[in-house]
Amino acid sequence: MKKIIGLMVLCFIICDSVTAQNLFSAELQKNSSLTISGSTNLLSFKLFQNGEKLSRNKISIATTQTQNKIFLSQNRLSVAVNNFASNNIMALKDFLKLLKSDTYPTLQVQINYLNLQPITEKGQSYNGNALVSITITGITKQYSIPISFNSNGDSYIVDGKKKMSIRDFGLSPQNKMMGLIKVSEWIDIDFHMICKITTSGDIAKL
Repeated sequence: MKKIIGLMVLCFIICDSVTAQNLFSAELQKNSSLTISGSTNLLSFKLFQNGEKLSRNKISIATTQTQNKIFLSQNRLSVAVNNFASNNIMALKDFLKLLKSDTYPTLQVQINYLNLQPITEKGQSYNGNALVSITITGITKQYSIPISFNSNGDSYIVDGKKKMSIRDFGLSPQNKMMGLIKVSEWIDIDFHMICKITTSGDIAKL
């Protein structure tokens, strides 16, 4: 869920014009990570992907800014479900089955806009929210996700975490061993995205 992923494009708060559409190129770094945490009545488990699995291709994103909101286009990103890994093999197997990976091999993430406020005078750190559309098993839902943003040279770091129910996507938690093991419907999506971003300039005046 994340592409909650795809969440690399949260970095694009560096656009500085309220009257222009700006174009950026971004490349996700391999030390990025996406983690999904879940639990049963007996134990917890984690599923994860690192930057090498998430994406190694540069993508171009167009942005426009209105007050504190930054709208993004061209940023739909697909995450391969089968690229998730886990130290709990049974949890991973159940996760792939739950998400119907044979029928829906990818999930999609689309960032609609960012709403951010600087927390340092130099504008290197921000807190705020991202409105994100997530598509799983063909069902799309929108979430407001709290995020933090920091810049370090040409690298931009975005961290965020969101609790959500798998029932939002028409999925039901599974019970094992005749109901002795009960899987929670709630999962936590935790992402740490590090991007290298370059500015391509203004591509259109509004």
